[in-house]
Amino acid sequence: MGDNAIVIPVGVLRRIFTLLIVLIVLIVLVLIVRTQLFRAGISTLFAPSAAELIDRNGYQAVFLVNGQFFFGKLQEQGDKYFALSDVFYLSVSEQTGQQLIKRGTELHAPKEPMIIPASEILFIENLRDDGSVATAIRQFRSGQIPVATAPPLTAPPVTTAPTVAPTARPSVVSPSPTR
Repeated sequence: MGDNAIVIPVGVLRRIFTLLIVLIVLIVLVLIVRTQLFRAGISTLFAPSAAELIDRNGYQAVFLVNGQFFFGKLQEQGDKYFALSDVFYLSVSEQTGQQLIKRGTELHAPKEPMIIPASEILFIENLRDDGSVATAIRQFRSGQIPVATAPPLTAPPVTTAPTVAPTARPSVVSPSPTR
């Protein structure tokens, strides 16, 4: 070879080529991750999901958008549903006051678990072990308090004959004579 030729060993060329490939792959990965973070937001990358915040050892209060609320053990079922097992709710009456009812004693005899669409849940609270509801559930489980059943359905009072109120009729006003 001549004096002006540059000699590059084949091993060095392979290393340079490999580094270029690795660099291109890293750039593509950074662009993909950046696009995903832009869509979802950076805070969601590190935010825990609802399933991670649910205390598996305790009970939860589940408040629905229709105003109902239930107590039980909640588990996420994919992105769109939750399953609530060991379900209780409160019944309020003048005779008994507040009573914790075990779901399943109602007329339609529902079975567990209660499957709730995530879109119907307003919010979820983990219950403290020393709270009134968790304590009452434990007492129910141990047999210390009796099973409370759902209040019976009551029909509206039946009247013997419908009473019809007279309807007001507009009075007839004769037009005044025009002059």
